[in-house]
Amino acid sequence: MKIQNVSACSGWYFCGKGARGEDIVFKVAAWGLRESGEVVGLIAAMNAVTGNNVPRLAEPPAGIKGTYLPEEKLTHGQKVKAALR
Repeated sequence: MKIQNVSACSGWYFCGKGARGEDIVFKVAAWGLRESGEVVGLIAAMNAVTGNNVPRLAEPPAGIKGTYLPEEKLTHGQKVKAALR
């Protein structure tokens, strides 16, 4: 569904688990408001570019189930993963 509006944010992360149980952590750069009224976090994902190879924000990968957490709620392991990106 199309994003209608974007608002910058700081201090939020999308956190999930990989196939082997490893932490997957993406920093949320902005909140996107869909036409349906649903709010989603937008991340700077690898290979998320426009046709002119300009980086763009994207939703977290569809295959990863996760949740949005403020920085103060991250575990030590999640903070380590976040620092690597």
